[in-house]
Amino acid sequence: MIDAIIYVADFPALVAYLDEHYPDLLARDENGDTTQPPVVTGFARTPAVVNGNELMIYARLSESDADIWRGMEGVTILAEAEFVGKGAADTLYQSVFDNADKYAIYSRVYPHDPYEIEDQEIGTITITPPKKFGIMAGA
Repeated sequence: MIDAIIYVADFPALVAYLDEHYPDLLARDENGDTTQPPVVTGFARTPAVVNGNELMIYARLSESDADIWRGMEGVTILAEAEFVGKGAADTLYQSVFDNADKYAIYSRVYPHDPYEIEDQEIGTITITPPKKFGIMAGA
């Protein structure tokens, strides 16, 4: 199995591309139409974040499924590695964090810098989101 952090710059465009070239990768309703909202079948139960039309997914894929996503129009694999058990996710995320260009994409889709909010009773509260947006079970 392959763990991957996959970036999609324009999810609606990807759905249109999949509908034309890989229709089996989209969930369908009883009439055969793409479900609304669209669901990419391989990503249905994977951690994902969305920012506008951009999408980022932490996916665990078979080698044949990974081959489909590598080089697909509109898809960028930010990081991938063979799933070897516990700790695999740390290695995968670190490879993104260590690459300035990939980390810029990651941070834009999943902002995780601390920010402050004001609470009338407590005062200023600092919220620190986790740096990693999602990890598959066992990773």
